[in-house]
Amino acid sequence: MQTLIDVGNTRIKWAALEHGELTQSGHAWHRGTLDAALAALASALPSRVGRFVVANVAGQEVAERLNDLARQRSGLEPRFVTTAHAQFGVRCAYADPARLGVDRWVAVLAAYHAAHGAACVLDAGTAVTFDAVAADGRHLGGLIFPGAHMAAAALQQRTSEIGPTLTVARAPVGLELLGTSTNAAVAHGAMLELAAALDRAHEGCRGKLNQQGVV
Repeated sequence: MQTLIDVGNTRIKWAALEHGELTQSGHAWHRGTLDAALAALASALPSRVGRFVVANVAGQEVAERLNDLARQRSGLEPRFVTTAHAQFGVRCAYADPARLGVDRWVAVLAAYHAAHGAACVLDAGTAVTFDAVAADGRHLGGLIFPGAHMAAAALQQRTSEIGPTLTVARAPVGLELLGTSTNAAVAHGAMLELAAALDRAHEGCRGKLNQQGVV
């Protein structure tokens, strides 16, 4: 059994991989509460743990703490996934692959193989990323956007009297996009600008790469 761990900007997510199936999944917020998050992960681990496979974009401290946890529970060093120049039939667009977040890289690899070819890849978390991969496995590059929560927080920090915003889970449509309160106006605006930007990026890639089968 392998334990797969994905450490993003704000959450640790984990699951067990056994016989090709993901089980025992869970998550914990780690930003500002790393001790509690690692304790939650440790308590969720089965009694028998094989190899740990980790994708981490949260920095060195988190990597070191996960390294200690893995050695304590399995006696093995965890395998930290890294971005490569080329891997599993995909070639990275970055001249320095280390500058491409490993979360984006594994999403591109997975999408390319799931689509059996070209794809546009969206990965939504604290930040939202968009990447494109061509049918021949060329990663073409991507975009990074602030997520809706981050965009709303920027308005709170940089303007007067807006206050914290409770964001929405989907982009509003029709006349519903017009907020009738400051909270709704900010929340709808943050989601709408993100959805519109992603739509524009997708359409731009489809138009240029249609013959290569981008989906």
